[in-house]
Amino acid sequence: MLHMMDLPTLVLIALSAAISLWALIDCARTPADRVRFVPKLLWLFCLLSGSLFAALVWFYLGKKPIADTAKGPAAQRTEPSAHVR
Repeated sequence: MLHMMDLPTLVLIALSAAISLWALIDCARTPADRVRFVPKLLWLFCLLSGSLFAALVWFYLGKKPIADTAKGPAAQRTEPSAHVR
């Protein structure tokens, strides 16, 4: 039977595991041209360690924002012309 002191610990462990798994899946699905600083394979190896620190570093530093990688006419936002009636 679980003691009440064990429940917060289990919640933190589950939260840490979920964040680590989310980071691993996010890295695997991110295109290589959006990955920053080190090759994607190295990021995956770091994230496979299950470290919460590695997951947080991935989310903050590991990939370029979408706006940085967008190219072409779709990336440029234009306002509608004022003279169009």
